[in-house]
Amino acid sequence: MLRTIWLKTLREYWIAVLCWGLGLGLLIYAMYATAQDALSAGVTQIYQSFSFYGDQVALNTIPGYVTFRVFGTTLPAFLAIWAILAGARLVRGDEERGTLDVLLSQPVARSRLLLEKLLSLILAILVMMLIISLFILLGQLSAHETADYPRALLTTLNVGLFELIFASIALLISQFVRWRGAASGWTAAILVLMFLFDSVGRIQQNVDWLRRLSIFYYYNRNKPLVPSVATNWGALALLILLAVVLIVASTLIFARRDLGGVAFQLALNGRRHPSTVERARALARAAGDPFLRSLSLRTLRAQFTSLFWWTMITLFFVEFLTALIPSLLDIFRKAVAGNAVMSQLFSGYNVATNQGFLGATVFAFIPVALTIFAMTLAYSWSRDLDNNRLELILSTPHSRSRLLGEHAAAVVVASLIPPLVIWLSLLVTASSINLRIDVGDTAAACFSMLPLEWLAAALVYLLATRLSAGLTTGLVSLFIALSFLMEFLQPMLKLPDWLINLSIFHLYGSPITEGMRWGPTLTVLGLAIAVALAALFHFKESSLMARA
Repeated sequence: MLRTIWLKTLREYWIAVLCWGLGLGLLIYAMYATAQDALSAGVTQIYQSFSFYGDQVALNTIPGYVTFRVFGTTLPAFLAIWAILAGARLVRGDEERGTLDVLLSQPVARSRLLLEKLLSLILAILVMMLIISLFILLGQLSAHETADYPRALLTTLNVGLFELIFASIALLISQFVRWRGAASGWTAAILVLMFLFDSVGRIQQNVDWLRRLSIFYYYNRNKPLVPSVATNWGALALLILLAVVLIVASTLIFARRDLGGVAFQLALNGRRHPSTVERARALARAAGDPFLRSLSLRTLRAQFTSLFWWTMITLFFVEFLTALIPSLLDIFRKAVAGNAVMSQLFSGYNVATNQGFLGATVFAFIPVALTIFAMTLAYSWSRDLDNNRLELILSTPHSRSRLLGEHAAAVVVASLIPPLVIWLSLLVTASSINLRIDVGDTAAACFSMLPLEWLAAALVYLLATRLSAGLTTGLVSLFIALSFLMEFLQPMLKLPDWLINLSIFHLYGSPITEGMRWGPTLTVLGLAIAVALAALFHFKESSLMARA
């Protein structure tokens, strides 16, 4: 698989394809398995207040319910995390590693190189969509629906086109910035902005024109799982055209710009070399930059964009659901009380209270999001190992333990910010709408997430000493996905205690209603410290070159 660029690139994606495909496929299967019971419980009454979230088409049917819950916003937005990261590093990753110079020293045109890499990305998305479509078929059978694989395939292809567009946006932005982290951050901001345009336009009829500025709007014009919704060929053609325009623009710019340079240099005569005075000024600015004086400060600055947008996205989710408590609490309580399956699903929460509603709607998912966030923070360490950046630092009088310790310290500090902001914002919002919540239990729910974040980061540090960055993040992502599914589906699956105790989210529990659970929390914290110490030991003893 090393004979062609596209095969070599495709090989780098196989772990991510399997992990994301299987994880999201299992989630879809679970939605189908519980759909009929949820509909019987009158859950549609709850979702009528969630018009900001998606179009409510045939919501009283299983295809409409699954489309609204999964394929309207959740799956495409969640999978866009991977697509954005993949698009941002498609060429910038090789430029940062210095391997693109070697590739271009061969008789390969720049446009061909980029198009081959794009081909591998498209094939990876296609295989992932095929895996998910098989789980849709299994879900239809489990829900005693007519198995309709063509509609399942069309649904996933629509999702795949959405992911390709955001990967292409990240690729285009990466031509204008020097680091793929910046490209990922700006593309994530565009994703959030598109969601807000679509949501606000759906809620406020006087500004419904905003929806037409959003990719979500054209993506949701087609709902292949719902037979009553006809195919909108215009929206589909527009999405395809947008993807083609983005790819062509990226190809033309990449073919002309300098390696390591940015696109706007074309307009500013990028061939002009910096003068001696300019070099001296740049060195003087670098010498006076406090963020370049230690690895921890440099890591914090590099993670700022990611930290900002993760915090804003989770904060928006928390604030919106908190504001809905007065209007949804009674409806939610009646729906759960009226159905045995939903009562099982939310058996760990007292949904008759404000605290229970927060636990069932907010703190059932925020810990998962922030654990993934911590994993992405630690990912920069494994990426630096792949790019051989640490070799230069280690040539200076810096110990390995200090390097890993400084990077881990930066991740710990960054991971503290989202829980703290969420806790403070919950208190402010509850006070502003006269909503009574327990300050101590809310703090316990927010800060009990920290050991989960630190354990995920520690696993990345440990695996990165032996495995590549892609394989490391794939395995940790799979661990997080399985932990969440085991905890989420435990009331129905009746898993044995020894197995469910392996789920870090089961150990997290429901501190929003139970208060701080010191035993399980300290257990996860101890595991995080033990894994971090093992990572430190292996990093000190291992060779940087001996990694898969």
